Amino acid sequence: MRGRAAWLAAVASLAIAAALLPLSLRFDALLFDQQVHLLRLWRADQALPLVPDLVVVGIDDASLAATGEPLPASLIHAELGRALQAIAAAAPRLTVVDIGLPLASVETLRPGHDRALVTGLVRAREAGGVVVALTHDAAGRLTPPHESFIAAAGADSLGLPLYPVDVDNVVRRFDPNIAGADVATLPTLLARIAARLKIPERTAHAGWIDFTRGAAFDYVPLAAVNAWSRESRAADLARNFAGKVVLIGIVVPYQDRHVLPIALAAWERDAAGTPGVILHAQAVRSIVGGGLIRAMPAWAPWVLAVLFVLLTAVPSAIWRWAALAALLAAGFAAGAVLHANGWWLPVSSALVAATLAVIIRTALDVVLARRERARLTQTFGGYVSPQLLRAILSGRVTTAGGRRAMAFMFADLRGFTAWSEHTEPEEVLAVLNRYYTTVTPIVHRHGGTIDNFRGDGIMVMFGAPEAHARPCDAAFNAAREIVIALAQLNSDELDARGAALDVSIGLAWGEAVFGDLGSDDRKDFTALGDAVNVAARLQDLAKSLGYPVLVTMAAVDQLDPFARVTYELEPLGEAPLKNHSPVAIAGWRHGSAGAVAASVPQS
Repeated sequence: MRGRAAWLAAVASLAIAAALLPLSLRFDALLFDQQVHLLRLWRADQALPLVPDLVVVGIDDASLAATGEPLPASLIHAELGRALQAIAAAAPRLTVVDIGLPLASVETLRPGHDRALVTGLVRAREAGGVVVALTHDAAGRLTPPHESFIAAAGADSLGLPLYPVDVDNVVRRFDPNIAGADVATLPTLLARIAARLKIPERTAHAGWIDFTRGAAFDYVPLAAVNAWSRESRAADLARNFAGKVVLIGIVVPYQDRHVLPIALAAWERDAAGTPGVILHAQAVRSIVGGGLIRAMPAWAPWVLAVLFVLLTAVPSAIWRWAALAALLAAGFAAGAVLHANGWWLPVSSALVAATLAVIIRTALDVVLARRERARLTQTFGGYVSPQLLRAILSGRVTTAGGRRAMAFMFADLRGFTAWSEHTEPEEVLAVLNRYYTTVTPIVHRHGGTIDNFRGDGIMVMFGAPEAHARPCDAAFNAAREIVIALAQLNSDELDARGAALDVSIGLAWGEAVFGDLGSDDRKDFTALGDAVNVAARLQDLAKSLGYPVLVTMAAVDQLDPFARVTYELEPLGEAPLKNHSPVAIAGWRHGSAGAVAASVPQS
């Protein structure tokens, strides 16, 4: 049954994990970001290999104010053209223009503007190469620049500045096949950059941008570039741009913004709105550094999930949950180690499957345990006392047992053996069942554990297997109620049975050991001690002394003082017991129920 529960939990958890895959993708995205933050802390003192260096030229508010031209950027193409010429003069490795170039010529309105931009693009192409972002509208239709600018930059310089956006609207990945049907023939901007840098193999596959390395980017204002050019500060231009990949883009607020896992703009500490040019810079940093982070094979997460759900085979719930906690930590750590080495393993499906497996297995165990408890209760509830059954079901009954001060009761019907000698067995059984039907609830109500029924005799423990706060009071009150209840039973059934049932009860208190007694094949739960023997001897003595209840003075001393006075226990001095030294005792009567009655049911 437990094995079937484990397999059922494993299969169910995998099925649910597959159904929850969309949620797992979101969780994987969050895990990716947490791994990025963790690895950046670990690599804080490690230099990022940059081949070549990167520099960002930003068109900021100050640069726009210096030109006297408003946005859109297409109206500042004269200033952009001059900056391109200045950067080209410094001999950069590559120039990337992440700005939508003019869609039409403005030469007739502003003479010299087109010429400046065309010249800048030509100089940039000759000085190391140029890549230009090609924009498109919301419907996916291309919005190509004026043909003169395409001719200046070269038709093979155009690329689409596109990246996949994850379910939480965060950009983490690069996919060369992201372009829609209308623009499928054009490569992405990053693919163009990789081709110019002669590393196309780095972008031949989809992958995750490496956000774990490199400091946040700052930028050189476009206005500063043009100022250096006007002032002939060639040294500043060379120091900033010589041999570097130069990315030019908008850095003003609310223009071309993307949500990234971390803040990469040094002048802004908000990852929720990073300029697009900074996104391109980090992507370039990835492909020229350690490369894009590759995805593990699609089957790897599910193999991991299958291994993780083997937790259902752990039999102990405590160890199962401990192992789950360890697996959750290990899964995150393993994913981080792979991430640091250029591989991305989405582990959330495996972690979700493992968590579900443990929850389902634990729930099944609870259901099975309750079902088993109900079965045992139904099967054995009538054979053992409730206290003992609870102890058995909770696993607290052991061979070792325990030792404590307890109260014991022995009860026996007077003259019953002689009566049963002349009575049909069926009638004897019926009488005994009526008797025990009366006695047993009283014993259980007072917390007594019935050791056994011995024909017309019964042995009861008060204080095992569960400790009892006041075992002597419980035993004495149970004895009184038995005598009173038997008197009522006699009154109700005397005519039908023809004679009365009289009981003799012995009560004793003292230390005893309790636990399993027997062999592996057959056991009884019982108690052993001198008080057990004394209670049995007092039961026999009660028949001859004419008291329905005899109690050792040791037990009387344990009674509540109010009970000793109220119920008029009569001290009887020391009484000799068979095969035992004399014991001080007291007796208790209850009207006619305590009188000596030799009569027993007649057949």
